[in-house]
Amino acid sequence: MRQFGIIANRGKCNAQSLAMKIQEYLNNKDCQCYILPDKNEVVESEACYTSPANVPNGIECVIVLGGDGTMINAATDLAEYNIPLYGINLGGVGFLTESDTDTMWSDIDNLINGSYRVEKRMMLKGYGESKGAKYSTRALNDIVISKRELGKLIRFEVYINDVLLDTFMADGIIISTPTGSTGYNLSAGGPVIAPRMEAISVTPVCPHSLNDRSFVIGGENRINIRLMEGKNFDNDSALVIADGRVVSKIISGDTVYIAKDTISTDIIMMEKTNFYQRMRTKLN
Repeated sequence: MRQFGIIANRGKCNAQSLAMKIQEYLNNKDCQCYILPDKNEVVESEACYTSPANVPNGIECVIVLGGDGTMINAATDLAEYNIPLYGINLGGVGFLTESDTDTMWSDIDNLINGSYRVEKRMMLKGYGESKGAKYSTRALNDIVISKRELGKLIRFEVYINDVLLDTFMADGIIISTPTGSTGYNLSAGGPVIAPRMEAISVTPVCPHSLNDRSFVIGGENRINIRLMEGKNFDNDSALVIADGRVVSKIISGDTVYIAKDTISTDIIMMEKTNFYQRMRTKLN
């Protein structure tokens, strides 16, 4: 690799200065490196933090300085550009990031020399309509249907390929990719799925039942979630949230459609990286 872009989370105190150091380091290695400007705006009902229009032609890799949230934002903003992402952790757990400030220089050398592998991660596509307003979204981690009111459950039906799976009374439901299985899905008691699998986890959040569990289905399946009337047959409402971003409000009778996206995200890993070792280290 010889051409790089950098996305730096300006919320991290040393991100901007580190971006400039990496740019200088790569330039001294006869590479080209661009620091991509922030662009906090709303595009098609979703927040956009990095404008794809600012990515120069020929970029072979985008270096992401931040945590998992920064990686997820970059994956969403640049999804249609098919540019591999390489993460340097400046945040907390950093499950999606590959390096930290202690190992990044040797790992950057590996990027230049081609000593790495690329993992293709499936994404989800969600869409629907509420009160005549259409919406669509994509997610690297998960799409969540969540209650709006504290202390109040919502009732919804879940269909797999138009066949009713179950009806739930719960705080919400998480539809997760393998990449997102170690996030909110795991906190809600869902299963961890190896990241290169093409599978989808369906996990109710705090269901009012003794026997409701997660379901894991193949990535080729389509999921429909229909919000039902409230407990007293009144209209209810919920939120559609993609990777932590609120996409739309829905009301009773609305259906959210979720399936594997045709677009995936490429994440760069060093050859030494092992998912199961990382899981043991990060989650313990």
